[in-house]
Amino acid sequence: MPGIVKHAAIIAWLLGVSFVVNGTPAFAEQPAIEEILSVLGMNKAQINELAQRQPIVYDLSEGRSDEIAAGIAWYLPVPLAKVAGQLRTDDPDLLDVDVTAHGILMTHDKADALSPVVLPSEEIEALLDAEPGGQFNLSSDEIENFRTLKRTANGTPDEAIRDAIGQRYRAMLFDRFEAYRRDGTYAIAPYARDNNQSVKPSVELDQAANASVILERYVPALHKAWINYPAALPPRTNEVFQWVEKNVQNRPAFILRHHVNHDWNGGALVLTREFYASHSYNASQWVTGCLAYRDGTVVFQQVRSYADQLSGVATDVRHLIGRKLLKNKMLKSFERLCGVLRHCH
Repeated sequence: MPGIVKHAAIIAWLLGVSFVVNGTPAFAEQPAIEEILSVLGMNKAQINELAQRQPIVYDLSEGRSDEIAAGIAWYLPVPLAKVAGQLRTDDPDLLDVDVTAHGILMTHDKADALSPVVLPSEEIEALLDAEPGGQFNLSSDEIENFRTLKRTANGTPDEAIRDAIGQRYRAMLFDRFEAYRRDGTYAIAPYARDNNQSVKPSVELDQAANASVILERYVPALHKAWINYPAALPPRTNEVFQWVEKNVQNRPAFILRHHVNHDWNGGALVLTREFYASHSYNASQWVTGCLAYRDGTVVFQQVRSYADQLSGVATDVRHLIGRKLLKNKMLKSFERLCGVLRHCH
C-alpha cells in the first residue's frame, strides 16, 4: 500500500482543467441534449439528475493500462452566452487550477518566447545528471544534450552553467512545440525510461483521439482533422498553443498544450491536447462541450490522462485511486466556474 499511496500523489496532478470557448453563433438545429449526454456515456438516471443542478461525474471506458478516464456534466441556470463569455478566453489561468505561470506560443515565435520559463537550481542540478527514468520526461537525444553540457562545463562559473541549462531547456520545449505543430502527434519524441524502454505519448494521444465518440458522431470533420493534425481544421474552428507551469509534487512542471475551439450548433466544442508534460504524467486530452439546455446551459467534459505509474503491480487499485482524484479535480474546476458565474447555487 505505501507504493500505491506514493503514486496517488502523482496521479492527483494528471488533470488541470481549463476551458476555451470561441463564440456562440446560431446554427442548424442540434440533437437533443439527452441524446448527446447518452453518447457521452451517461445513463438515464444520471441525465435525470442534471436538473438538480449538481455535477454528475462518471467513469469512461479505458483502453490502456496506463490510462485513467472520467466524464463530468452539469446544468447551470445561466444563459449560454454568459457561460461562453466566461470560457472564451485563450488565457488558461481563469479555470485551470494550480497554474503558476502561462503564455501563448505563436507560429512565428522563437525559443525566447519561453523566456519566462525559469528553472530553480535544484532542477538544473538534476538535469545535469539526467538519466532515462521517471524523474524527467526526456528523449534519449535530449538527455544526451544535457550530458554534453555537463561535460563541456568544466571550469565554467556556476551562473553561466545555470544560464546554459536554462537556455537548453527552453530550446527543448520550443523544439517539441515546433515538431508537433509541423507534424502532429507523429513527431512527439518518446520519453526514455529504464532498461532501454520508452513511453510514446504519440500513441497515447492517438488512442484518446480515436476514443472520442462524441467527435466521431457529431463533428466528423473536426474529429478527422484532430486525428490527422496538422490537417486543415474545418470552418468555424481556430486553435491556440499554450505553455503552462504548475507546481507538481513540489516541483515545477512545464506543459505544452494545443487547444482547438469549434463553434457547434449554437454552443461550442473545445479540444485540449497536452502533448508534453515535463514529469509525473505523460499526456492528456480533454473534450469540453457547452450547449443551451432548458433555461440555462449544460457543460460537459471528458478527460483521458496517461501515466506510467498507473501500470504495474496493483494496477486496479491505482486506477481506482486515480479516477477518484481525477474526478475530484474536475469537481474543483466546476466549483471555480460556479464562483466566477455567481449564479450556480
